Amino acid sequence: MQRLAAPILAIFMAIALVLPVALSLQEANLGGGARIEFQSTKLVSKLLTGRLGVVARGEDPLLRLGETGEEPGGRRAEAEGGGLGPGPLALQAPGAAGVLVPFRSPAPAFSRNILITRDFSRAPVQTEPHIAVNPKNPSHLLVGVIDYNFAGVSAYVSLDGGETWIGPRQIRYLRDDIGSGGDPVVAFDRDGNAYFSSISIGVEEFRIGAAVAEEIVSSIIVSKSVDGGFTWSEPVSVARSGITFRNIGYDERGRLRGSIAFSFLDKPWMTVGPDKADPTRDAIYVTYTEFSVVWDIFYVEELVFLGNPRIESVIKLVKSSTDFTVMTSPIQVSPVVVRGFGTETTQRRVVQGSQPAVAPDGRVYVAWLDTLDDDSAMGLGEIHVTFSDDGGRSWSRPVRAAIFNEVGFTPRNAAFRNWGSSFPQVAIGPGGEVYIVFAGRPADKPLDDGDIYFVRSLDRGATWSQPKRLNDDETSRLQFYPSIAVDPNGVIHVMWGDMRDDPVETKYHIYYTRSSDKGETWGFEIPELGQRVGSARVTDSYSNPNFGFPGGAFIGDYFSIKATADDVYMVWADCRLGEFTGLNQKIAFARRRAMTAPSIFVSPPSGVAGRDITIVGSNFQPDSNIYIELGGSVVAYTKTSEEGSFTARIFTPLTSEGPQTVVAYDQTGNFAIASFYIEFGFNNLAERISALESDRQLLQNLLTEVKGISESLKSSSEGRPVQEGQPAPAPDIAWLIVAGLAGVAIGLWVGVVIARRPLASRRDSQETSQA
Repeated sequence: MQRLAAPILAIFMAIALVLPVALSLQEANLGGGARIEFQSTKLVSKLLTGRLGVVARGEDPLLRLGETGEEPGGRRAEAEGGGLGPGPLALQAPGAAGVLVPFRSPAPAFSRNILITRDFSRAPVQTEPHIAVNPKNPSHLLVGVIDYNFAGVSAYVSLDGGETWIGPRQIRYLRDDIGSGGDPVVAFDRDGNAYFSSISIGVEEFRIGAAVAEEIVSSIIVSKSVDGGFTWSEPVSVARSGITFRNIGYDERGRLRGSIAFSFLDKPWMTVGPDKADPTRDAIYVTYTEFSVVWDIFYVEELVFLGNPRIESVIKLVKSSTDFTVMTSPIQVSPVVVRGFGTETTQRRVVQGSQPAVAPDGRVYVAWLDTLDDDSAMGLGEIHVTFSDDGGRSWSRPVRAAIFNEVGFTPRNAAFRNWGSSFPQVAIGPGGEVYIVFAGRPADKPLDDGDIYFVRSLDRGATWSQPKRLNDDETSRLQFYPSIAVDPNGVIHVMWGDMRDDPVETKYHIYYTRSSDKGETWGFEIPELGQRVGSARVTDSYSNPNFGFPGGAFIGDYFSIKATADDVYMVWADCRLGEFTGLNQKIAFARRRAMTAPSIFVSPPSGVAGRDITIVGSNFQPDSNIYIELGGSVVAYTKTSEEGSFTARIFTPLTSEGPQTVVAYDQTGNFAIASFYIEFGFNNLAERISALESDRQLLQNLLTEVKGISESLKSSSEGRPVQEGQPAPAPDIAWLIVAGLAGVAIGLWVGVVIARRPLASRRDSQETSQA
């Protein structure tokens, strides 16, 4: 059977231009085995987001498109990280760099940062986080991530406001597909049920006459959890792309004529809110972009080839009941726009990055980016907004909420994809106010590749304010990936990535600001500093994306923030470990309230040098290497449990009497300090030896004096005559005195030695008796 030649990436204006290409492909077929290029996927790759875009561009370290001789089911390559475009994947397990750890500089207005995600493979990379808060329990948090430990996406759950996390819990992609395309979004309904939307990637074959080939297709899927995120249902496909023929006819030779369209569904976003038809119930709303790559069918003799490509894009929405029993067909929300190719075309327009939001009265808003005809990721862009008052069946005419300079596909100072920063992030106030943040290039700073802007509508989407810049730095350094939330009191909270603190323009922190007057003014008081700031740093350590994802190419398309009446929760892609452990990218978390600090307990708190002690630690990073220092030297290392605790038994070194500092720190930079008091050490031993030497000298002197007296008495006794026939005289009293003095000397020496025994000896005996 003839294999279909790979679609051509240029517009063929005449047969003369395409004949050499067709012949070369025919020769490849005759040589045995067609090369499957997935050219429609590659053609639209720069417009695709999430993991689907990374896969399409050949940048994904684990999921790759087929090559010569590969079958559709053989596209996952995990050994040695096959699939990485620039070179072999070289990821290391945590701890490979020894005891070097990130330095933490606390942010005064926010908690210490927690690294949520954990590693279960040699690809320690997670990205593109989204967070949700259970409306029935504000301490119950859910985070969804792209997780390169697995083939899909994962969920993490916290029941204590983010201090500790349980996970990961894997979310399945569709059974007959080949992997996950990412774009995780999570949400709760009013009853505390959790929902997780993402992309599932599959492959579909197609046929033109006797020629067959295949292309990538995608589904938008939603899974449900009735236990708060600990277990998840089989995913439900709410929309599926496919391959369709248009304007089909047959020529005089019976050959198929017309066009073929390869569609891809990308950038889904989900929200759960009141159903307009029944406000006592919630509904699920999912929007996405449908791309269609359309090719015309041509022939050279009997060889089929495709040419004259163009890309259509449109925003669509699906509404579903929370049990998935009632679901609409995809509903068109935006106009269908066309992006052509070649210098002759004037059509270079794309719509992308939609986001739905539901007002308290059930009105549904959808916002998206319209690139206009000056192409995507360059020139001007517009944020368009539409709404529906009948649950999504019909939609208002789109209104322009903002016009701005689009950010580039990648910033000029970094390798990661940044176009998603221009996609609108939407939040609804308690009074029905509509707020949007996005990133754009400031017209007055040509070196600046992105600032954060805010627009609002106080009349339910009818009119919009002028964009207001939120980052208050005076640099031309990059800001990106804004996220917005409104708490029940109407306070607006915004976070974003920010490179203002790095003159090299490579490392980023997370920054935050808020408004209590519907966006009129921005900033807040920091009681710890006694001053008001326009925006403030959230992160306690920087991230360098070049040490995160391979090639620094992907830190996701968004970060995420949610707010309750009492707190603010933020998640982002964090690369702090990469400089110390090899490539490593985690999902980090922070909140406004302080968190319990790491601590260690030393038992016993004191003792002699050289004895063993027990160190118990808590509130450290879970599953992390722990390094223990005593007196400035690393003496042991261990690992924390899933709860972030550890127990270690170490021997104290032979050192001097006095306090010894004990420090335990994990590989993320958390640390705790305690003290152990050495009661008997080298200095005590030296003092004891000196005292013994003094006592020995004293005894020696006494014995010398006794010896002298003894010799004197002996001489006196030898000079006295003894009468014949008389008994020998009794010992002289002097000898008794000598013997007494010798006994006193020995007793005195023994008494001094006993009196000088160190207190530690008595304490040791007490500890022994207690044991």
